[in-house]
This record gives sequence, structure tokens and C-alpha cells, in this order.
Amino acid sequence: MTRRVMLDLETLGLDPGCVILSIGAVAFDEDGLGETFYRSISLNSCDEAALEIDAGTLEWWLEQDENVQEQLVGGDELTEVLHEFSEFYSGAEELWGNAPSFDCEILAGAYDAVNAPVPWEFYHERCFRTLKNLPGAVDLEREGDHHDALDDAVHQARRASATLAGWSE
Repeated sequence: MTRRVMLDLETLGLDPGCVILSIGAVAFDEDGLGETFYRSISLNSCDEAALEIDAGTLEWWLEQDENVQEQLVGGDELTEVLHEFSEFYSGAEELWGNAPSFDCEILAGAYDAVNAPVPWEFYHERCFRTLKNLPGAVDLEREGDHHDALDDAVHQARRASATLAGWSE
């Protein structure tokens, strides 16, 4: 089986070079979900790496429920989290995002900001947004919280896994 990783980021911007609040990821294949990865990232460490905050995105976060806003505080050092994600991703053949032009590019921008190698090749990137809109794609009831990087990644991976399993029969 192909080892795939579904990625979701919560950020304070929409472009590469923006602050990343958290990284959620889950390994998956046609048989279901595997190990998960979740880390919250310190705003101070993002600032030290010269990652930027988009005012409009920050305003959006401040309009959310208190439990969602909790993602704005705490977290681990950016460099440490990126190193841990690289170890988690090791051995995977595909990195899925919703869409790669957001999640993968922003994460790659963070690796660049700390002068660390990106652990995937551009041709490993896959688009969940495209998959979920194709005829025959499986739609599952949402579990978990919206705007929680791990809950979003798990939901997306469950849908992708079920869709791919149905297509491989």
C-alpha cells in the first residue's frame, strides 16, 4: 500500500511566509487511517523566523469562539515542530492538502524560513479538494472541531480513504 499523509494547517495568513499556528496530519491508505501528528506552534518562534501575520486573518480568528481562539497562545518552537513533522512524514509517498497550493506551500515556506529541507518532493503533492469533488467521491459526516488542524486532517483522510477504497474495488 502507498503511505499517504493528509496535512492541515491553521495559520495567520493565506500565503507562504505566514505564521503557522498548528500542524495536523494523519497517515492513511485505502484500508483506513494510521498514526497522527499534531503540534501547536509558538507565535514568538514564528516571529523569530520572520513569518508574518495577516491582519485580516487575525481579525477572523478573533471573531471565532473562545475554544478556537485558544490556538493563538502557547505552542512549541517552529524549528522543533518542523523537524518532528519531517520524521513523521518520512517514508510517505504522497502529501495531501486541501489544497496543496495552500497547505504544502505554506509549510514549505516555513521550512525555508528556518533553512531546513522540505521533506517531500513537489510531485508527492496531492489535492483533497479535487478528490472530494470528483464523481463517486464519498461524503462522510463530520466529526471533530472545524479549524482544529488534526480534526480537519482526520476528516479529510477518512473521506479520501473511503473514496480510494471504493475506487480500488
